[in-house]
This record gives sequence, C-alpha cells and structure tokens, in this order.
Amino acid sequence: MTKPLQALKAASPATLRRAERDLVDFGTRAASRSGMHDVHIVNVSRLGLMGRVASSVAAGDKLLFELPHVRRIEAVVRWVEDGRIGVEFARPIEPDHYSAMLAYMPARQTNW
Repeated sequence: MTKPLQALKAASPATLRRAERDLVDFGTRAASRSGMHDVHIVNVSRLGLMGRVASSVAAGDKLLFELPHVRRIEAVVRWVEDGRIGVEFARPIEPDHYSAMLAYMPARQTNW
C-alpha cells in the first residue's frame, strides 16, 4: 500500500526540534579560543540557542556563554548562517534553572 503524497513530504525544521524554543531579546557575551563575542540571543531552549553575532565564529567552535541564573554554560556551534549561529549546550539546562533564567530575559516582541 502506498502512502499519500503529503506523508512523503519532509517535516518542517520546527516540528523536528527536540525542545520548544522561547523567543527572547537578550544580549550576552561568549568566550572562545579566538576571544570574546557579543551575542544577541533570539531564541533559547534547554538544549541550546540561536543568536546573532558580528564576529567570526565557525561550526564546531566551542563557546562559553554567560547566562542569567545559569551563569556559565559550555556550548558547541552547530551552524553559522548570515551572522546567525545555532549552538547546542554541552548539557541541558535543568527545568527549574531554565525557568529562572527566562525570568531575566525579556521576551522578544513579534509585532511584524
């Protein structure tokens, strides 16, 4: 029996995510072997974040982020595209610490 055509279409990246993202508007810094980087976090989850960065960062780079309540957390850059980076934390943020961290991060305004 063949599957309907819709079932064969690839799922969107958002539906394949392992954790729900929270939209935020938060600036922080991250350290790497090449120096310090100013990062503007656009969305975050317990597993990682997406942010904008003006400095040179490459996939595979290890970063040490400063985040509210969580303090320092290690991450690996998984992708870089047009000044944006996606990183995965070395360890997930515990749910209670994640909630406390979000309390310090302003929610991103989505009035577009």
